Amino acid sequence: MINQQNALQVPLLGSLTTQQFKDAVYKSIVDEATAAEFYSRLLQEAPNQLHYAFIEHARQDELEHLSFFEKLYYQYFRTQPQYQIEPVQYPGYKDGLLMALQSELEAVEFYRNMQLSVKDQIARDTYYLAMVDELEHATQFSTLFNQI
Repeated sequence: MINQQNALQVPLLGSLTTQQFKDAVYKSIVDEATAAEFYSRLLQEAPNQLHYAFIEHARQDELEHLSFFEKLYYQYFRTQPQYQIEPVQYPGYKDGLLMALQSELEAVEFYRNMQLSVKDQIARDTYYLAMVDELEHATQFSTLFNQI
């Protein structure tokens, strides 16, 4: 018999306050917008079709995630998020790929923790979808980085 005190609770990492949730969704919006803009610039330097296809796929996914997070923000806070991005600076294409890979891996961890910290199914699903896509992007950027 499972002792109720030892049973897993949802969310697994504990509940967020409303302000913590708002800040996290806002961060997700800024991060996705930043990544989409960054990948637009990386695309211009893609040396071949494989590089172009992988980066464009990631860029399109980031734009989709941005839309989802903006909708999530509006659904909860009934206001459109106002944000600005700071473009990612990178010295060269290979460095840009490595920075993109690192950023994707950081996003995976953040989105996983968010998914495990919210009770609402729509928010959990949104973070899960983004997390899985970011894992895919990390794999693709790793492949591209190792080709150069």
